[in-house]
Amino acid sequence: MKFNRLYKGILMGAMTMTMAASCSEDYLETSPTDVLEESKVIDGMKADPGKVQAYVTGAYMNFYCGGDYWVSHDDFGIPAIKASTDLWGEDIAYTLDQNWFCYDYQLDNRLGSYRRAGSTWNQLYSVIDYTNTIITMLKPVEGEEPEAAAATMLGEAYSLRAYCYFWLINLWQHPYNVDPDALGIPMKLENEFYRPERVPVKEVYAQILEDIALGYNYLEGKGYHNAKVGLSEYAAAAIYANILMFTGDYEEAAGYAKKAIAGGSLNSEADMLSGFNSLDMPEVLWGYNVNVETTGYYASFFSHFDAYTFGYSGMGYNKMISSHLYDKIADNDVRKKWFGYKEEYNALENAFDYEKNYGLEKYVPNKFRDIYVTSNGSADPFTSAIIYFRTAEMYYLAAEAYYLDKDETNAKAMLNEVTATRIPGYNCTLSGEALYEEICIQKRIEMWMEGCRALDAKRRGETIDRTLSTNHAADLEHFNALKYTGHDYRLIYRIPTKELENNSAILKEHDNE
Repeated sequence: MKFNRLYKGILMGAMTMTMAASCSEDYLETSPTDVLEESKVIDGMKADPGKVQAYVTGAYMNFYCGGDYWVSHDDFGIPAIKASTDLWGEDIAYTLDQNWFCYDYQLDNRLGSYRRAGSTWNQLYSVIDYTNTIITMLKPVEGEEPEAAAATMLGEAYSLRAYCYFWLINLWQHPYNVDPDALGIPMKLENEFYRPERVPVKEVYAQILEDIALGYNYLEGKGYHNAKVGLSEYAAAAIYANILMFTGDYEEAAGYAKKAIAGGSLNSEADMLSGFNSLDMPEVLWGYNVNVETTGYYASFFSHFDAYTFGYSGMGYNKMISSHLYDKIADNDVRKKWFGYKEEYNALENAFDYEKNYGLEKYVPNKFRDIYVTSNGSADPFTSAIIYFRTAEMYYLAAEAYYLDKDETNAKAMLNEVTATRIPGYNCTLSGEALYEEICIQKRIEMWMEGCRALDAKRRGETIDRTLSTNHAADLEHFNALKYTGHDYRLIYRIPTKELENNSAILKEHDNE
């Protein structure tokens, strides 16, 4: 049986000590009795679950930064995965279209030999490896209940594994509602269970649903057990709600969205304009606190998406809001202030000559501002927190779920409750398709650059039309990247070349089905 990294580390340590104390011929022992057995390792971990906490911490770290599979400055775990897929859509205009993330914007970063496909695959499966180790160590035998600390870690591991597989299956295949029998992805679970072939989409989703149900049940009632850094019952509910939207169980999706909403309160205007750089924001359900030891510095989200810092965006490679979406924002909407060059934010005196020369100043993003700049340099650069889920997303998800479940009353109630905190006096009275369009556009405004647009477009099969905006890059026509649907083949990654070379269970002719 192959041992995972935890067993290897423990066994190597035991073997080293044994060899140091043995006679010269002892290492030839063919039936050693002084090596720690796997079952004893597991029993020891179950007796003291705190020893497994390092693997929970490692899973979160790899999820945030990519861990061992970080390869470039546009490659930093789930924040980069979300950013790169957001750039597939129509709401972010990368007018200059140069430097990091430009190939994602051009829909030209999907081949198996390219960096994006390989690093995304490796990073997500790496986190899955961590969760598998945690589950193997702590999973109770049938009929027994885990100790409280172990139950919490199991809840985190199952929920995180579900979320990683959710991203993998939706990046390497069309959504569930297109073809549940389509070839999916390999699956690795605990206790060395491994299906190396492309497991069909519906079977991957069956495992995802099983995992998130277990994860949520283990976490339910525990609240924020580790502030907002740990994956809480509210974050698990948010993951669950997103998964259920893809399987079409809209009533349940709305229910879990409301369970997630219970974990936070809606932002004030001051919160909305604070820079989205702290987990203290009332709406935050789950995120990652970055420090000087864990920051990727230039290889970080705020380096690429804060126009006022000295990272890549501060160097002039700005990703702006598209003019079409900008024009959809009401003038009295607080979110309008997320965009438009502001002198008071430019403490580092970055040059915005390009934006000024081409009339793009009003599209400059202010939503994300590094804590180093917003605190006037009293914090360390690029140590802003990363936000994974907010309650606002759950309001819009619930509104859409209710609408699709033919419950317009509750759909409007959820839409109005959140949007009235953005637009004073907002009260939507629309119905039918007009109501649905309003829900979708308000979510696009709200969740701009937070990793929702691509998966929503894929799930709905929406048309992405960049020709409606005036500030998308001129070279997109060359890449045939102006108008396409969420089911375009270019929104599916190819199986990484190294996986094809080392996994004979995946036929090369099936790597793009």
